[in-house]
Amino acid sequence: MSRVTISFSQEWIDGQQKKDIRVIRQIEKWIKSMKGVSLKTSSRCALTVELAAADRENFLKDLAKHMIVDFGETEPWKHAKFSGDIAGLDLPVNSGDQAAPEKKQSDLPPSENVKSDKKTDSEVQLTPEQTLEEICSRVPIKHSRELEAYVRQTAEVIPMLQKLGAESSLWHQHLLMAVDAGYGRSEFLYALVRLYKSFGLVKGEIDSKSVREFILLPPKKECEGDGYLVPWDQVLMAAQDMNRSNSRNGISKVILYIDISAWQSSLTTTEGKNYLRRLNSLCGSFLVVFRVPFVEGHVLRETAEALNDILNVRTISVPPAPLDAMIDYARGQLAASGFEIADNAIGPFEQLVLREKVDDSFFGYKTMDKTVQQMIYSKALSNCRSRKADRVISREDFEAIFSADADDKPKAELKKMIGLEEVKHRISEVIAQIKYQKKLAEKGKKVARPAIHMVFSGSPGTGKTTVARIVARMMHQAGILRKGHLIEVKGRDLCGRYVGETAPKTSAICRDAYGSVLFIDEAYSLFRGEASSPMDYGREALDTLIAEMENHRDDLCVIMAGYKDEMDVMLTGNAGLRSRIPYEVHFPNYSRDELEKIFFSMLDGAFDYEPELKNVVHEFFAGISDETLTSKAFSNARFVRNLFERTWGKAAYRQSLEGGDLRILKSDLAGAMSDTEFKKLMQKNAESRKIGFGA
Repeated sequence: MSRVTISFSQEWIDGQQKKDIRVIRQIEKWIKSMKGVSLKTSSRCALTVELAAADRENFLKDLAKHMIVDFGETEPWKHAKFSGDIAGLDLPVNSGDQAAPEKKQSDLPPSENVKSDKKTDSEVQLTPEQTLEEICSRVPIKHSRELEAYVRQTAEVIPMLQKLGAESSLWHQHLLMAVDAGYGRSEFLYALVRLYKSFGLVKGEIDSKSVREFILLPPKKECEGDGYLVPWDQVLMAAQDMNRSNSRNGISKVILYIDISAWQSSLTTTEGKNYLRRLNSLCGSFLVVFRVPFVEGHVLRETAEALNDILNVRTISVPPAPLDAMIDYARGQLAASGFEIADNAIGPFEQLVLREKVDDSFFGYKTMDKTVQQMIYSKALSNCRSRKADRVISREDFEAIFSADADDKPKAELKKMIGLEEVKHRISEVIAQIKYQKKLAEKGKKVARPAIHMVFSGSPGTGKTTVARIVARMMHQAGILRKGHLIEVKGRDLCGRYVGETAPKTSAICRDAYGSVLFIDEAYSLFRGEASSPMDYGREALDTLIAEMENHRDDLCVIMAGYKDEMDVMLTGNAGLRSRIPYEVHFPNYSRDELEKIFFSMLDGAFDYEPELKNVVHEFFAGISDETLTSKAFSNARFVRNLFERTWGKAAYRQSLEGGDLRILKSDLAGAMSDTEFKKLMQKNAESRKIGFGA
């Protein structure tokens, strides 16, 4: 297979855009409709395709016809250049200067890149202009206006600095990046190194030593440094080493990356300024890139001002990519490998990404790359077993890979839940009211836009999360919410670790929840009363959340959950929050009979069991004391699930020793109850009623 890159002049692209024509996007759609041609990368002014060498000329002829029809070009290649695998290709006579002859080279280091279609040893030597377009076609630069603007400005100024003999000025224009983990920071740094090298500023090969990366220890922490968290002194030693090496051998150690997240509020101290002065004295042959998480604008400006007191620093802010961008990226990565995901699988895919994004296991493009590779591998394995060559990942495929929830009948699911009769009635009533109010508003009736936020109060294990998931799907089916996903977080998940990080983090979580339900468990943990510390970010999270609830009141349902008393205190103490939550649903503790029914709902249809087990289970749940049932430590259905899983686990172990079919015996329940976490409850039950576990 061969790769060909077509680069269009910036001026022509700009001229077409003034006519509201997006050239690259239109060509992309045309290419995706072709058989045998794969779109590998694209940017604002260029794209790269992969196809059989024998098909290259026909592809260019067809593309020329497309240019004439769609863009009115009488000379379709007047504004285009070609590079890549073009040896032996009869290029259009109207094209501009072409790429230099092929030359073996590999510029990409073995780094922790976002998936970047790494070049092979047969990669051609690109001109600086071609390198620029190739860089701008890749994530994250492709998806960030600020990053692309910075890269293009750098490419524009370097030739003038070289002409003036002032290249050293480049190494005094440092960067402050506000970017979260996984959003292409490493790819961006190595892209800069490649750009410098294309202009002849970097000597030798690009490798992992071209970029030195450090994360600073918090102030006042004494540590020798372990390669992960290091003190300032170790960073300064590395800067000194880079300076000496570059003085002897030319520029080869190009970027010093310093994560200063833990030092944001300490840069203006005497200690912080002294470290920056020492670093500034060592600069002159490399670029310093400071990094902080994506934070509020005013906090970023304060950090930049502190740095600019000593060094020249330009600020670049890279917001976390929204959900739609992540899905589009994954689709592109699948397409690059010849796969696609069916439209009906996008909903479960979005739900999977949302779950990952809120539990601290999401690392941007890297997580999407991991997920895409898992999808491709699992699809290939499925093809092996079915003897097919299918490249479409269906909803069924996706659910088999990631165990997604495929239930499309939320009302039926709510109805079959054990107990919770008042909750079921209240939920149906609330959704009917919201739906009717929305219809009235759409008909122009004088009714306020419906606020659809709720409070779920009750003890753990009473079904709040399960019902919230059902509510999300019911609202989607009723036309109240566009997507109907459930985004589940803990209250403190909305808070950042550093000053200025909380509001953007809360906003990002809410943004992902637009069209869906944001379920905030232990929401009361955000409220610490009027006497809360200035460093407690709960109040900041609540203020941001309230603004989101108001501004997106008909496209976002926030359900705040927790113990009733604590939730009442929070709502009483924050009038703004109380006024925006019109619905409260209380989840009572389960009764003894309901707990018993929940146990057998898990057991029936899953395992065989001896008849005597029914009486033993009944006696056990009937013997639970009132004190236990009303205790905050009792986890209701969650306790039943734990008991059930422990019971059949005991049975499985016994069966592995004895042989035969798996069957639950009353002795298995006795074995489960002998485990430490159940003993206290057994003792309380024994005071109320003796349980016969005898033969």
